[in-house]
Amino acid sequence: MAAWGFDYLRTDRVRLLCAPDMFHFTYTGFSWVQPWPGYGMVVQFVVMMVAGIMIAAGAMYRIASIVFALGFTHFFLIDRTNYQNHYYLIVLLSWLMTILPANRLFSMDVLNGTVTASGFIPRWCLLLLQFHIALPYVYGGIAKIDGDWLSTEPMRNVLRIQGWSNTVPNWFNDGAAAFAFTWGGLFFDLLIVPAIVWRRTRVVAFILTVTFHLSNSLMFRIHVFPWLMIAATTVFFAPDWPDRCLCWFYSARKKTDSVEPEQGRGLILSRPATIGMLAYCVFHLLWPLRHWTYNGNTGWTEQGHYFSWRMMLRGKTVGLRYYLTDTETGMTQQADIRKFLNPEQQVKFAKDPEMILDLAHGLAGESLRRTGKRMEVRALVLASLNGRKPQLLIDPTIDLAAQPRFAFHRSWIVPLYEPLRKVPWTVPLNDWENHLDLPNLPFLNPQTQISANHQ
Repeated sequence: MAAWGFDYLRTDRVRLLCAPDMFHFTYTGFSWVQPWPGYGMVVQFVVMMVAGIMIAAGAMYRIASIVFALGFTHFFLIDRTNYQNHYYLIVLLSWLMTILPANRLFSMDVLNGTVTASGFIPRWCLLLLQFHIALPYVYGGIAKIDGDWLSTEPMRNVLRIQGWSNTVPNWFNDGAAAFAFTWGGLFFDLLIVPAIVWRRTRVVAFILTVTFHLSNSLMFRIHVFPWLMIAATTVFFAPDWPDRCLCWFYSARKKTDSVEPEQGRGLILSRPATIGMLAYCVFHLLWPLRHWTYNGNTGWTEQGHYFSWRMMLRGKTVGLRYYLTDTETGMTQQADIRKFLNPEQQVKFAKDPEMILDLAHGLAGESLRRTGKRMEVRALVLASLNGRKPQLLIDPTIDLAAQPRFAFHRSWIVPLYEPLRKVPWTVPLNDWENHLDLPNLPFLNPQTQISANHQ
């Protein structure tokens, strides 16, 4: 994580993604979380880097782990367009690390005497770690039992973007590769945890894990996630594997292998703590399944998509325009969103109806602040999901500025009615209007092309 923070500073992504003067798509209930002004976010990332190194060294471990958890969670909550499943996992692991006794052996805290050396930790610490590492695998596999995924189109779309056909022999074309990656990904996610837990298949399973994540690192721009999961998967090994790998430290380990009765007694969970831990695990087992409580295709509406380990399931190409209508004069103008969003936000936000609604409220608020007039905000949004023919995503007759931001049922989202196609839709985005029947609305200007937002 220290290396990840350094990369964000080196590439200046910190200031790009966390600019205080840009519009930010916040999570429900966390609109109060905002980036620091000036160079505050740069300072925060430097502090997070130092905290990451201190955690690895076991130096002032408890303080360092809390500082890192606070810093990374703050960064994570600033903007929904920066959501990644592995960032969510890092948030969970960061807070878990604050309560784990991870500095009891070969740490700076032991060397300077602030922590008593011990070769023992309670089993619940290991079980909680294993639980969190298993979640992305198991739920990632369950989510792939889906008609769109099994059609192989999501992987075909990814391979087309990657230019796969230009780099492989003809016998392993897009179709064959998409079929292999689709079914291989499904079975890998569902079976890798039991395979790596079972001693007889552990070596083969770990080799497959390394191969899987290295190939993901080469094919996709997912930053630290492959390396995190390769390292984290070792928590399913026998707990003494580091000792056996670092056998020259065995004598030091042996000296600290016993635990005094009074020291060990405090490591046993009380009944309230046990109930709390079980409730925590039950929540994380049920929360990813909440998309079943919403109407419509999750990949289309995005309701229940976040925090559910739904990875690589949908490829969206989206084009949109916002229209602002003066309620007094009835005059309509097209909004220029580029001055509110950074380039990455412009690319990502249009796939999610909730973020489209958020920006509509932001445009209405900015117009009210600048002109003192209330504006109606409508959006023409066309989207193609997993190679389908494009259709309306948002009802263009609805004033989005008048819609509540937090609503279980969103009647302004047009239901998905376009079926999967045997041959995916490949018409360039700027030509969509020449191939589709758009609604005849008075505020639409047919001479203006749709702004391009690719997902």
